[in-house]
Amino acid sequence: MEKIFLNGEILEDYKFIRAISYGEGVFETFRYKNKLPKTIKEHYERLIEGANFIKIPKITYEDYIYYIEEAIKKVENKDLYVKTLLFGEGSAYYPLQSYKSNLLIIIRDFQPVEKPYRLTVAPFRVHSLDPLLKIKSANYLRNIYGKRYANENGYDDVIILNENDEITETTSANIFWIKGKYLYTPSLDCGVLNGIARRVIIEEGKKQGFVVVEGRFNLKDLKQADKIFLTNALHWIIKVSEVKGV
Repeated sequence: MEKIFLNGEILEDYKFIRAISYGEGVFETFRYKNKLPKTIKEHYERLIEGANFIKIPKITYEDYIYYIEEAIKKVENKDLYVKTLLFGEGSAYYPLQSYKSNLLIIIRDFQPVEKPYRLTVAPFRVHSLDPLLKIKSANYLRNIYGKRYANENGYDDVIILNENDEITETTSANIFWIKGKYLYTPSLDCGVLNGIARRVIIEEGKKQGFVVVEGRFNLKDLKQADKIFLTNALHWIIKVSEVKGV
């Protein structure tokens, strides 16, 4: 027997959304500017990779696109922030697998970044072997804590370090820096999400003649950088004007 109550009232025929209790879900965020981004298939594929990892039933690519387009039809503005969240439905007993998945779509007006970011260092470390760093999990508490820490201390975001004090990423973006003809970014085995924009920037950097170096770096490696910037699929490139202590 399993009964679920909200504020003391029993919820009849309630389907337990496992994302609420366990953060069991995966998501993708991108900008919709009059049309789906060219990388939409890559977003879908990464969503499904994450779903497979945490054993949430998959959604087809055709349904994924259909649900997004149906949602966008219902809003007037066509320059949008779009977040798609695939979450599991099933038993409240945590080890059991979801028997059904649902796609939640959040849409709001796109807001560009108005000024370069100022970064500080996160007051915590991640471990490079943590498998959840490889997927865009709905369990976002660590990122929320990091972002709030930055904002409360007058910064825009944090640089997260791993157990070896190596640079990984920020709460919502990959990090790059340029020195001369070299373009640097932390390697995935540092505990870094394989960002969609990250992949594009690496290939574009090679086309423009940069020597792309994916490796293990710490904060002192940023001191000689000519430029530092962040990348994600929503804003693509965010300039960085300051890193605390660098």
